[in-house]
Amino acid sequence: MAGDWKLARELHLRLFPLCRAMFMETNPIPVKEAMAMLGLLDPEFRLPMCRMSEGNRQRLRTILEQYGLLKH
Repeated sequence: MAGDWKLARELHLRLFPLCRAMFMETNPIPVKEAMAMLGLLDPEFRLPMCRMSEGNRQRLRTILEQYGLLKH
């Protein structure tokens, strides 16, 4: 809002991998998986949603760990 384009770009580039991770699978599945990993909700999904694939779940966990949101 203050017009600090350099800072805005730095923040965007820093957060972009996390934003991309939220679309590894059909949204909102990755968002709900991330919230479950953070202990914010139970990992229960009503049809037609389902859990993420194990490979993508591990990728998401790694990304959240890189941002310091989860412990290793």
